[in-house]
Amino acid sequence: MQKLKGLWKRLFVNLSRALLLLLIFSLTNCDKDPSSDTEKLISYLSKPSLAMYGDSIIASWPVEEQLSDFNIIKFAFPGVDTNRILSSVQNDSNRYNACLYEGGINDFLENYSPTQGQVDATVNRQIQSIQILLTRCEHVVALNLWNIKFPWPTLAVVMINAEMKERITFVPRIDTELLIQDDMLTDGNHPNKNGYYILSKAVREQLQPFFPILYLNE
Repeated sequence: MQKLKGLWKRLFVNLSRALLLLLIFSLTNCDKDPSSDTEKLISYLSKPSLAMYGDSIIASWPVEEQLSDFNIIKFAFPGVDTNRILSSVQNDSNRYNACLYEGGINDFLENYSPTQGQVDATVNRQIQSIQILLTRCEHVVALNLWNIKFPWPTLAVVMINAEMKERITFVPRIDTELLIQDDMLTDGNHPNKNGYYILSKAVREQLQPFFPILYLNE
């Protein structure tokens, strides 16, 4: 019951912010028809924020279509490794309702014989990033890596996933290798639209219980 009260309190605060900004907006734009802008403002402020950190997987995610229940902020670029993802996390001091972490493959491009020490270092950076996110995100979700195909670093991915399952147990982790099939990939690694749909559904299911506003959009 206490948790439910907390959820509705957050919803009330978000809606109160929306009404306050709506009043300010109306007073400063009284010579315009406010209907469409008002709807956009209320829609924006009533949605929870979701910051997404990662590489090209996050950068190419069609969030406007598939995660439209959230206000999305992306910190993701093609080709970045976990060092650069960690830097993105460290350099961002904003607070969010939810955060999503993804990354690791680019640490091992063209490395088909990774050592355990290299894999440990990658997972250590993943954990460091997630621990920082926990200090400023109400909820954090991690994506592990799915089954990929050569010439992508297949062995490294298997090793990273095994270690993530063992060590990243302090936040919800989506076991994507159970979800993403070969026919959902465009190049043996990056998801096609259907693959992203499956990922979006899994992310939404993880976060939906924490945000009552998401249930109103069903």
